[in-house]
Amino acid sequence: MPDTVLPARAARAGRSDTSNDSDRGEDDSSSEESSTDGEEEDEDDDEESSDVEQSESNSASVLATSGITYDLSQLDSESEARAIVGLTGHFDVVNCRSTPAGYDFQLSDRPQVHIGADSSTCTCAVFQDRPDGACQHIFWLVDQLHGCFLPTPLSTEVSLTPDGRPDRLPRIEDLLKGNLISVATQLKWQYLREEEDGMTRTEKVRDIFSAFNRTLPEDTRRDLTETTEQARTAEECVVQGDFEATMFRLAMHDDGVFNSLCKAMPAGACAAIYFDKVQEQSRRLLNDFDQYCATGELPADPVSPGLGVEVNDVVTQLQRSVSRIEVNIAARAPHGSEGAAEALVSLLESVVARNNDPLEGNRLGRQSFHGEDEDQRNLYHLLIGSVETDSETDARHFVLHALDALPPVDLHQCANRLRDILRKIEVNRAPKPYLLHLGSLIRTAESAAAAAMGSGQKRPAAGNGNSAGYSKRTR
Repeated sequence: MPDTVLPARAARAGRSDTSNDSDRGEDDSSSEESSTDGEEEDEDDDEESSDVEQSESNSASVLATSGITYDLSQLDSESEARAIVGLTGHFDVVNCRSTPAGYDFQLSDRPQVHIGADSSTCTCAVFQDRPDGACQHIFWLVDQLHGCFLPTPLSTEVSLTPDGRPDRLPRIEDLLKGNLISVATQLKWQYLREEEDGMTRTEKVRDIFSAFNRTLPEDTRRDLTETTEQARTAEECVVQGDFEATMFRLAMHDDGVFNSLCKAMPAGACAAIYFDKVQEQSRRLLNDFDQYCATGELPADPVSPGLGVEVNDVVTQLQRSVSRIEVNIAARAPHGSEGAAEALVSLLESVVARNNDPLEGNRLGRQSFHGEDEDQRNLYHLLIGSVETDSETDARHFVLHALDALPPVDLHQCANRLRDILRKIEVNRAPKPYLLHLGSLIRTAESAAAAAMGSGQKRPAAGNGNSAGYSKRTR
């Protein structure tokens, strides 16, 4: 894409203004001379003016703001009216993006124009009433886009077809391939990346929805799997009897709805809420396990309905929670890293504190769950291990691999707690590889913090990873 496209367009506009000024000067001079010539020349001027107007009317052409002159003779009266409004008017593009089906352009007055391989569509009422022809938004947008690829004005008129395509110019969707970012930069339109922070639009919408309830996005309704590959109008987004599914579809297909939701619940807030939820679920799970071991009572509201609170179930759920945190650290970067660190370190502290026989002193006098020995129901032994642990268990390094995914400077807030954990597991005779790994994490965190302070960088305030300071949220 040539960088001189827009300056060239501006230069054309400047030349046009100069030409008009010159014409006006000549007209004024001519008017002064004609004022002395009498009625005969006035009549001649009127006839000449009438001839020019008639000629312009017959030509059915319009000079668009891009500098391209369009022949509208192939359009019916309604399409011609739409074309004139679009080609001589102005609209604001809020944002644009590439989709698997083409290109979407969100306009400030609500309509969204989609340019695809087979056709262009718009969500405005004018296009919905008559979808067989282009609306003013499509005429305007296609002209603006073509203007980016034409550094000089055309010497002849370009005929417009009813669907808004100039018949002698390359197809705009072909010109846009690989060039939308450059076009957006030149026209000062915001370009949206589909996976700007590691999440698809579907995942972002599900994430926002889950922020308003107790479930994690991974556990939110899996039937809500709408994509943007097939465009839907607002009416087509309605799911009778299902408000949540309707809103989900609207958020997927209406950029206005989606952008409003993102403003109400920005990515930083979603990240903070997510890691808080994982931490709370882990805390509840361990409390339910303690209660079950002490009394034999099952929780009325289990954390994971599909799994119970038997030892193996608890180990599986805790490992899954750590894996989810690790995945979401990458997907949500740079948001929420402090919340992720807090969730991981709190979980590690809780497991280290449970290096005991969970059945000791239980009310029922139970000696075993299912014939296992003490180590086989000891959460610390099962998740972290001991010097006698086999190499396979050593390789898991519970929590530590997830901590590796965090920026070292964000671990500094937990450095003292990690040192306390290290001292405890040294006494508990943890596997040597685990001790070395944790020690390395602590040294890295402290070195990164010291380097940041030495370079004059300020440590971010608590909650900085939670966009706009969402350290406190309304539940």
